[in-house]
Amino acid sequence: PGQGLDVTVETFFEWVIERTPFGDAVPAIPGATFVDTLGPYIGRKLFTVNTGHASAAYFGYAAGIVKISDAMADDTVAAQVRAVLEETKQLLVAKHGFIEAEQEAYVQKILARFTNPHLPDTVNRVGRAPLRKLSRNERFVGPAAELAERGVTPVALLEAMAAALRFDDAADDEAVELARILAGSTSAEATERITGLAGTHPLFPQVQKLIEVRQAEL
Repeated sequence: PGQGLDVTVETFFEWVIERTPFGDAVPAIPGATFVDTLGPYIGRKLFTVNTGHASAAYFGYAAGIVKISDAMADDTVAAQVRAVLEETKQLLVAKHGFIEAEQEAYVQKILARFTNPHLPDTVNRVGRAPLRKLSRNERFVGPAAELAERGVTPVALLEAMAAALRFDDAADDEAVELARILAGSTSAEATERITGLAGTHPLFPQVQKLIEVRQAEL
């Protein structure tokens, strides 16, 4: 009490609101974007912001880097993250009809956020809970599976998943559980349990190969 509040904030914000409930009386709110349905924008946020952030964490962790901003200052990591978001951009444009130039601008804005040195986010914090992040409808398997269903084999997203499988922070309960599943299951069992993919899914063989490689390292 009496010490005030010291907070660092970003200039970035995004406020998307469904217009339908307002009928013909859509309010004028500075900075708000009204849309017919939120689904595409929720998907865009998950597969751009969340996918990109987690990718920076896992690639950064693999490179032995502590902070997200330092990871994005590394040319190799930055290129890996950019490649991941190129693939999710491809999906989002095809699935939701976003204008490619607008989605590219959104990607660039998000990448700039990750490079902000004033935000002391660490790869361990952003990468925590790898089992959740590798689950069926989340930021990696979700877009990769949809691309595979469209006949496109993802490359960068699979590389990000491979990096996530190597996130072995002993202080993270899910990372510990992930290692336990990998060590105690066949590659097929581990693939299904970790990702929720059915064995008949077109992405399943690709992920199973990643898991086989990881299991051979343990």
